[in-house]
Formats: sequence, C-alpha cells, structure tokens
Amino acid sequence: MSKNISILIIVILLLSGCWDERLNKDFASIPMVGFDGEIGNLTGYFGLPGEQHQSEQFEMLSAKGISVQDVAQKVDQKVNERLDLSKLTSILLSDDTVKSDLDHYLDAYYRNSRSRLNTVLIITEGSTAPFIQYGDKMGSDVNNYYSEFVEGFKLESVLSKADIQQSLSDLKDEAIDLTLPYIIMSKEENIPELLGLALFSGKKFSGKTLNKDDSIVLQLMKKKKGKYPFLTFTHKEVPLTIRVDNLQRKMKWDGTHIEIHYKMKIGIMEYYKNHLLEKKEIQEIEKFLEETFTKQMEEILKVLHDSNCDALGIGRYARAFHPNVFEKNKWNEIYPTLTITPIVQVKVIETGIAD
Repeated sequence: MSKNISILIIVILLLSGCWDERLNKDFASIPMVGFDGEIGNLTGYFGLPGEQHQSEQFEMLSAKGISVQDVAQKVDQKVNERLDLSKLTSILLSDDTVKSDLDHYLDAYYRNSRSRLNTVLIITEGSTAPFIQYGDKMGSDVNNYYSEFVEGFKLESVLSKADIQQSLSDLKDEAIDLTLPYIIMSKEENIPELLGLALFSGKKFSGKTLNKDDSIVLQLMKKKKGKYPFLTFTHKEVPLTIRVDNLQRKMKWDGTHIEIHYKMKIGIMEYYKNHLLEKKEIQEIEKFLEETFTKQMEEILKVLHDSNCDALGIGRYARAFHPNVFEKNKWNEIYPTLTITPIVQVKVIETGIAD
C-alpha cells in the first residue's frame, strides 16, 4: 500500500505544473490587425480593446517594419504586456497591399501553432487604419465584429468561407482562384460596409470586384449556397423576391467549349401582383428568371475572364476529366481562352400562402 501511495504522490507532483503556462495577466489579446504597404515597407495596425490594458478606451497601435512578424515585434515593444495573437479573429489587408503575393502576409500566422486557422481575411478599399480604428465604436462586439460580419453574409450566400486555412489552400491550388470579402467605409454613415467580393488571379488581387448581388449569383454558380440566398428582381414593373431552395450543376466540356447547366428550385417570397395559381403566370416567371440568371451569369463570367480569376474552379474539373487540356503552371494561360456558356432551368416549387 505504501508503495502505491508513494507512486501517487510522485504523479501528483509531476502534474502540479505546466511547462507552457500562459497567464492572462501577462498578455494583451489582439482581436484584429490590418496591414498597408508591402513587404519591405509594411505598416501594421493592431486593435487593442480597453479591458486588455487596464483602460476604458479602445486603442489602435501601429508600427512599420519589413515583414508581418517584424511589425508585430515592434508593436509588442509599445505595451507593458506581451501581445497575444492566439485569439485573433480578423486580418484586414488594403487592396494595394494584396496586389503582391497574399501568402507573404499569411505565412507568419500559418506557421504559428497558436494561431487560429479560422481567422477571417478581409480586403479593404484604401488603408486598413480607419477600419481598425472603428473598433473604438464597436463596444462589447469588438472581439468578434468582423468575423460575425463575414458570417452573416455567408448565411445570405454573399460570401463563402474566407479564413486563413481555406485561403491558403486555394492559393496553393493552381486549379482554382480565391475570392475574399471586400469592404469600404460608407460615406453616408461612416461605418464599414460590404461592397462584395475581391477577385484574385493566382496569389494577387486582380483589382476587380463583384457587387453583392453578383456575389450571391457567383456562390450559386460555385454550388456554395448559404442558408438564406434571397434575390430581388423587377418583373412586369413589380418587385419579385425569390429564395433559391435547391441547386444542381452539371458541366459538359468538349475541350474548348464548356456548358454549365444549372437547375434551380425556387420559392417566391414577394410578388404582390399575385395570380400565382395560374400556370401561365408561373411559366412566365420561370422563363423570366431563366433569362435573367443566364444574362447575369454571362456578365459574371466575363468579369472572371477579364480578371483571369477561375473562381468557379474550372481547373479542378479540367485536371480530373481533361488532363490533356490542364497543364500544370499553365492553367492561368489556358483558362482565359475557354468559352463558357451557362444554361439555366428554373422551377417554382413554392408561392407562399397569399394565393
């Protein structure tokens, strides 16, 4: 018995401490960071909530350096505590900054075992400084403001997954191109506002964007439908709001020409013209939506081609089924030469109880 007690005491003593213990009082958690400039001449902005440094006021710390890690170390020297980026929820990058390789700015976070891989990435119009400084007005939402901002638009099908892990995966895959949330500072209310999607070509921002409505349609084209994909059109001078309930996609490719067939099942959420029990009226709406979606998809495909942005992942389909067409390290030259035609079929399956 005494031998067992001795072993128990030794085990308890061994478990009484932790070699990598991190006390909260020694660290200041940073929920958001922003970067302007470029590698070699980079400016970083770090949002520090008041409760993290015995203050009631939000504070934005900034520093210049030659890299992400260099900037962080210089900001670290400006506070009494050590900066803790393990709870970082959002990284903002200016649109000029990401005209150079995006992975240069993510490498330091991806290598750090304490980094959150679900930290969201957001592109800003102009400097990231005002978007970080806006933390002063976020109140108790400051820690998760931008991550929840993105999550809300994901539910509405405007955005798809935009975190570090997914973004780096897409960046390193030659057969698909990245899209990220693009925000502006509203001139009317002076608050961050989503413009739509920033389109990347390879590892760089192409300089082209899609608005929110086109972003929703792009998510549908990618089969990345969120929970609430609502779209509003004008049909016979009457607002028509629909919800996309089901979507199927099928590609046909002869090597140079691609047909993408979409079958949509939709519900009508608003249409005060009514008369939706009449088959003729339903058929007219279905035809109208087929023509409208087709035209909108054609316009989106033109922007993607002009941006050399394969956001639909056509390259993945080519790599799997047409390896003779897909050539490693040359897909970005092949993709813009392809002809892509969308063909849309719409079926109304719900009209609500008004009729």
